[in-house]
Amino acid sequence: MKVLTTAHGRIRWILLAVLCIGTLVVAPWGLPWGQGALAQDEGAWQVLPDMPLGKWEPGTVVLDNKLFVFGGYTLGVVSSKRSEVFDPGDNSWTRIQDLPSAITHMNMVLDGRTVWFAGGFKDGYKGHTIAEVWNYDIDKDRYTAAPLLPAPRAGGGLALVGRKLHFFGGLMADRDTDSSDHWILDLDAWTQGSARWTESVPMPVPRNQFSTVVLEGKIYAIGGQFHHDSMQLDQPRVDIYDPQTSSWSSGPSLPKGHSHAEGATFVHGNQIYMLGGHTTPAGGTKSTDADILRLSAGGHWQVIGSLPMPLSSPAAAIIEETLFLAGGATAGSNVAARMWSRKLIP
Repeated sequence: MKVLTTAHGRIRWILLAVLCIGTLVVAPWGLPWGQGALAQDEGAWQVLPDMPLGKWEPGTVVLDNKLFVFGGYTLGVVSSKRSEVFDPGDNSWTRIQDLPSAITHMNMVLDGRTVWFAGGFKDGYKGHTIAEVWNYDIDKDRYTAAPLLPAPRAGGGLALVGRKLHFFGGLMADRDTDSSDHWILDLDAWTQGSARWTESVPMPVPRNQFSTVVLEGKIYAIGGQFHHDSMQLDQPRVDIYDPQTSSWSSGPSLPKGHSHAEGATFVHGNQIYMLGGHTTPAGGTKSTDADILRLSAGGHWQVIGSLPMPLSSPAAAIIEETLFLAGGATAGSNVAARMWSRKLIP
């Protein structure tokens, strides 16, 4: 018995040693260390106080090192007017002026110290696709109506390049037909009181709920899905619009079909980050995603980490080299109010 006990003890210590060595040489998620990778020596994700109200599919911008969160769905997939700003200096939330209407499925674009948004689903879930366009003055805490879109749209892309505001893609009034329309509003003309939306080069492959950012003066339409109410078919496609040539080109495809990450996609350090969303791997089924993806100009998409849990349509941003994640929805459209942060390697 004594010999068997000793042998078992030796085996146990050998196993422990192997596990320790594996822990030292393998990076979390099986990913190599590298510049811009998520830091592991900072305690990984840190839990912050919950949001005042859990929301998903909100619009987001960052200004003055603060995260602004507009509208979105609350518990029960109910549209909300509520908007607020998160200050990472003291982890506080401050209520700001409500949206003019309870709106979801819209992108926010920062223009100096004002925020633009256009279209969306308003005050309900069925039959409320809108053409409204608004400007929010952060310092005055005030909304101003702007020229309507030429037709109702929801889940389309909104981007600002120079003084031109671009809206493209999205869903038509039936909430299921994807549009290829691409319209431009001259903001200098708007300030002079004579602006209207004009037609531009259509989106090559119409879809909705794709992420939209501007990198190096070009507009990226990232992922998205075909249809909405009848079915939701996630796409890996990336299209890039060059305002200098008024032309679209194909960008680096995502590793898998992806949508529902509009408020968690942003540019930082000349790279695009996209957190969470819905995903459909090739040959797989649609699910809520936990991946953090990153793209450098001229490069390919990389999975650089994971969220604390799979989340659809959260709010996210990098502020002073810290990644903040708030809200979103878990599987089954269950709204979340939790919030986390973690450091990045410089």
